[in-house]
Amino acid sequence: MTETSGPDAFAALSDPTRRQIVELLAEGGAQRIADLSTGFDMSRQAVTKHLDILNKAGVVITEHRGRERFNRLAGDAFDPIHDWLARYDRFWESKLGQLKKIIEEGETQ
Repeated sequence: MTETSGPDAFAALSDPTRRQIVELLAEGGAQRIADLSTGFDMSRQAVTKHLDILNKAGVVITEHRGRERFNRLAGDAFDPIHDWLARYDRFWESKLGQLKKIIEEGETQ
């Protein structure tokens, strides 16, 4: 696998709680840990640990505004994942195109 932040993002997103955090940030924009924590049956410290993993993977960015820390999705967070998946889209499009050609040739015989 090429060396990008993609694998780290995959690992970070493998956890259902972290995927839920990403969904909340996608829907609600930048949020404080206190706001995010209300949606989970866990401590703020546990949510903070999940946010740290997402931050290290480049999925979430933490911004300081005065004494508050706001977490938001990184604008390019999913680019490495998209690029990695695009290779397989091209692979399957090619294979399905070949299959279509074989089927069409068989119908004309």
